[in-house]
Order: sequence, then structure tokens, then C-alpha cells
Amino acid sequence: MRSLYEVVAGRRSERSWLSEVNTKFTVESNEEDGVDEELETRELMALTASIGGLQMVWLTIFSHGSAYLSSLDIPKLHISLIWALAPICGATAPPIVGVLSDRCRLPSGRRRPFMISGAGIVIAAITALAWITPITDLICSIHGVPSMAGSLVLYWAIFWVVVLNIGIQILQSASRALILDVCPSQQQALASAWAGRFTGVGNILGYMLGSVPLPLLGGGLEAWRFRWMAACAVVALSATVTVTAFYIHEQPPQVPTCDEGDNETVVSPIIRTFRAVVQGVVSMPPKAAQVCKVQFFSAMGWFGFLFYNSTYVSDLYLHYMGDEGMVHGPAHRDVGMRFATTASVLFAVLALAMNMILPYIVSSSYELPITHNQKSWIHRLHFFRQTHILWALGSLLYATLTLSTIFVTSSTGGTITVALAGIAWGITQWAPFALIGEEIAAQQADQDSLIEQGGKAAAGAGANQSGAMLGVHSTAVCAPQILAAVASSAVFWVTAWMGIGDAVGWVLRLSGVAGVVAAWLAWRL
Repeated sequence: MRSLYEVVAGRRSERSWLSEVNTKFTVESNEEDGVDEELETRELMALTASIGGLQMVWLTIFSHGSAYLSSLDIPKLHISLIWALAPICGATAPPIVGVLSDRCRLPSGRRRPFMISGAGIVIAAITALAWITPITDLICSIHGVPSMAGSLVLYWAIFWVVVLNIGIQILQSASRALILDVCPSQQQALASAWAGRFTGVGNILGYMLGSVPLPLLGGGLEAWRFRWMAACAVVALSATVTVTAFYIHEQPPQVPTCDEGDNETVVSPIIRTFRAVVQGVVSMPPKAAQVCKVQFFSAMGWFGFLFYNSTYVSDLYLHYMGDEGMVHGPAHRDVGMRFATTASVLFAVLALAMNMILPYIVSSSYELPITHNQKSWIHRLHFFRQTHILWALGSLLYATLTLSTIFVTSSTGGTITVALAGIAWGITQWAPFALIGEEIAAQQADQDSLIEQGGKAAAGAGANQSGAMLGVHSTAVCAPQILAAVASSAVFWVTAWMGIGDAVGWVLRLSGVAGVVAAWLAWRL
């Protein structure tokens, strides 16, 4: 039986790309004939391009956000509280955004208006955050209170970080829901792989742009570094969202927005929204609900690693220099950050490589399941090619790497550990969206068939809730990050109280425990 990649690559191979390069990709999420037409490669690329632009924004925040806020003289305690707003927004906003986009009936589609508006909010917020000092100085000067500029910077930073995270959640929720709506269920794994590839490209491009020498940006200040990266992120996001919005067309389903006979009041839209969120949780396919459970522990495990892997590698180098009797200076810290940057780049490259090869090795969920009578090596190989098994193995690899940090004592060993974790991260980026996408898309196809046969009654029975379901999935990703942040703070406090210097290492090892739980749950899917 041919693999999923061969099926996709073999379709329409006789058509020339050059002859259609200027043709828009009109893709309807609901086929009238009930047959899902597979997307071509360039359609998949256009569909998932916005994910790459969004990743540039994330990289700017993760890599340079804390240093930039420190350059504004914001205390570290306040900085940690500011970044804690991200998972809070991620846990609350996506289900609501998903429901609102599910109910959207604009001519331009259900998802694209939210995607475009979310991108606009992100662009405005990250630009304002990057130039917050000059803007605050200007506003205070206009009102004749220039002395208040320094104290107002903190409040403006909090405001724009909140706005930025809300915009990110709107953009991310709409982009993921658009992929689910447009892409047929048998291509959800491939679409997820393409999204992961754009994420990897965004990471690598971001690290390259972030390595531009500071003197070229005027003065070598960290503020200019963040402004440079913010400008690059704005350009990348604008370009990728434009590609997705221009080349991917939706046909919104004609489903009534509310039950006939409802007595409309001021609070009716709010009640319907939260009712739809609950319905999205209840109506999730069982396997998709199990995926959310795996994601809960997986996200909890990855939180500490993604935030502190650079610090971990840099600290290993500085500890080594301290053991050699050398005093840490700016030059040593710079070398340590070079090791950390190298590890981050290798991590991103291996994650991208995994997203490139996964469609070749994964077996489609539509293939025949393995029976106990099939003992040949090829059927055993098929077992390990299943998406959830690959996810379990990736989580187990991550847990092994993080728990083994207790034996790592050199920056070279730390670099290798972080780089190899890119393999597990590539799988983690791809597997959950492939699994949940297949399940929800298959359920949506069944509901569309019932709508065609049963009319309005069937339509109102829970159709078109993919946005709400993906919102629930996003909550399963973001909510544990709040717990992980609290746990990390507790580890830092305990290690400081006990006089243990390897605080970041213990954060990573605690993350490995959550990785073990995620691997066990993924194996049982």
C-alpha cells in the first residue's frame, strides 16, 4: 500500500506548476459532492505559510523579550509576571475565538477575517512594544509631565504584552482552524508537517537575523536588537498571512447562527458563546480528547526546556570556567551565549529535519490495523510508524535527554543534549495536530453528510465546531504552562535555599518527569 506522501505526491503530477503559478488556489472546505479533493503541494504551502510568520514573532519574544524588558529597567520579578500573561491568555482566549469564528458568516469566510485581524493586532502590539520608550517619552512631553515617563513604561509594557498575546491567540487559532477546515482528513498529517516545516524555517531564519552584529544597528543596545527582530517579524508575518489569505478561499457553510425562536437579549451572544465552548468540549471525538490529555503533560514538560535551554548551556560553560579558577567576565559570557546559540540553531535544524521526513515514514490511519496474527517484521515496522507511537517515542527521547542532564558537565555535552531534543520537538510539533486534525476533520465530514441528508435539524446538532475544539486543544497546551511556571519558580527557590547552583538543570529534570507521563499516555492512544 502506498504511503501518504506517495498518494499526495502522485496526484495531479502531470500538471505544470509554471502554467498555474499566477492562479489563485480556490479551496472550498465543504465539497458539494461529498468527496474531499486532496490539495496540491503549493496549496498546502500557502495554507500553512502563516504559521511560519507567527513563529518569527514567538522567537522574537522568547529570544530577546526578557533582555529587552531588562534594558527598560523593569525588575526581573515583574518580567517573570509579565511573561506569565502569555499562558493565561492562551488558556482562555482560543476557545472563545474558536466559537466566534465557527459562527462567523462573513462573505470572506469564517477563519480569514480572524486571521487577518489577529495579524494586525500582533503587528501593532509588537511595534508599539519595541518603541515603547520613545512613544512614552513623546506622550509625556506632550502632556507636560516628562518626569513620569520612566514609571509609565512598566504599565505600557504590561498593556502591550497583553494585547500582543491576545493577537497571537486570535491569529494562531484562526490559522489552525483554517488548516482543519480546508484540508481533507487524509491530508491532515501532511498539513501538520508543512506547518512544522514553516515553524522550523521561522526559527532558523530568526536565529540568523538575531545574530546580526549589534554595531550595525546603532549603539549596540539590546533595545535596538529587539526593534530589529520585531521589524523582521512584522515583515515575515505580513508576507505569510498575505499569502494564506490571498490564495486560500473559504466557502462558509450555511448553518443558522442560533436556534429559531430564541428570545434575543443583550447577554444572548455571551450565553451562546460559552454554551458553544462547552459543546465543543462535549462533542470532541474520544481520540481527540485523549490527545488533549497527552498535550497537557507534554506542554508541561516542554515549558521549562524552551525557556531555559539557552541559559542551561551558557551556565555549563561559565561553571566550567569557574572550576578552572577564572573570573566570569563579559567575554566569557559572550562565549557562553555563542554555545547556547549554536545549540539552539542545531535544535531548530533537527526539528525542521524531522518535519521534512515524517510524512515519508508515518503510516496513515486509513491503513489496515495490525492483527495479532501478523508477526512479520514489516508489520512490526508498521506499528512503529503510527503517529501516536512516534509521538510516544519522541516524548520518551525528550525525557531521557532531560533526565540525563544530571551526568552532563560540559557545554559541549549540553549542546549535544539540546540539539538532540530537536528530534523530539519536531515530532511534538507535528503529531498532536495531525491526530486531532484527522479526528475532527473526519467527524466534520460525517456531519456534513448528515446535514445534506437531514437539513437544518442535522445542521444544528453540533456541526462546524472545529474552531471550538481546537480552542480546547490550545487550552490543554497553555494551562499546564502556568503550572510549569509555578513549579519552575519553586525549583529556583528551593535550590537557592539549599545552596544548589544547578537550578536550571533541576528544572529540566523535573520537566523530564512530565515527559515520561506524556510518553505513556501517547503510547495508549
